Amino acid sequence: MRYIPVLCLKEGMKLGKNIYSTEGVVLLAEDVILTEEYIASLIKIGVNGVYIDDNISSDIVVQNIISDELRIEAIKSIKSIYNNSRNIGRTINMVENIAKSIMFEILRNKNIMINMIDIKTFDDYMYTHCLNVGVLAAVVGVGLNLDSKKIEKLTAAGLLHDIGKVFIAKDVLNKTEKLTQEEEKLVESHAELGYRYIKQYYTIPVTSYVGVLQHHERFDGKGYPDGKKGEEISQFGRIICLCDAYDKLVTEAPTRKACIPSEAIEYIMANNGQMFDPKLVKVFLRRVAPYPIGSILRLSNGEKVIVIENNEECSIRPKVRNVETQEVYDLTYDWNLRNVTIVAVEDM
Repeated sequence: MRYIPVLCLKEGMKLGKNIYSTEGVVLLAEDVILTEEYIASLIKIGVNGVYIDDNISSDIVVQNIISDELRIEAIKSIKSIYNNSRNIGRTINMVENIAKSIMFEILRNKNIMINMIDIKTFDDYMYTHCLNVGVLAAVVGVGLNLDSKKIEKLTAAGLLHDIGKVFIAKDVLNKTEKLTQEEEKLVESHAELGYRYIKQYYTIPVTSYVGVLQHHERFDGKGYPDGKKGEEISQFGRIICLCDAYDKLVTEAPTRKACIPSEAIEYIMANNGQMFDPKLVKVFLRRVAPYPIGSILRLSNGEKVIVIENNEECSIRPKVRNVETQEVYDLTYDWNLRNVTIVAVEDM
């Protein structure tokens, strides 16, 4: 199985994973053979890519960090939380239940790296983004060896980090033109609006709602709302800042194109010590694969290869297989390949 951007799909390709609607209904089932009509429909609803099975990837298994069932149920719950902000008692239980379920699944799979590229549509962007930030935050929490209660609180903060945006007009949030200075200040206010709302109505720990307040603070002190720097920023705030930035980069949205994971990782590394806490970046790079399993790469020696395994110790140099000769190389440990580099991520 491998991921293919929707614009590179061709008639006759076989779908490798189910494609769901925002309500959890299967739109296209695994093993369906794609037609021009199916491909056009995927483009129309804003799907940015799908997983396919073909000869070069038939033996590759892409393991979910959380199950499809939990992802569907979580997105429904997050949508309800963000759209029914006045129904306080019900939403508190939802947040706690989602956070616990995510934590348990990640603890069960705690030794796997995040290899999967998420499949989203434009209309559920906010909800899937909040879920992904919660999941990524939990993964970092596991990497830091936090106890289960703290991971649960961190996950809840990730799920709620953008809840302040429900108090900002959608036409401002979704504006494709450059925002005015006044509009930028309005959008930036979402961190404080969310913090105040949660603090007033939710009986969740202080660490969780402070993480919501501080998720746009930068390690170098150039963030908002308070310009805190370094470890003046809460641990939850520093973690969510990193996870929020990464998921935004790899997500297709109405106002921007998505980066591939390796480009997003490059951005994270370039801003290490400026936007992001270096200690957290080190953990993040061990848990999130820049070249997800099934990615097609071009090497500096001209070979085209497919990623078959990632190495937590050196995620930027995975184990790969030549798509023509089927020869397998470990770019981390094969001494003969020490001068061979990855020069491009390609589509086939």
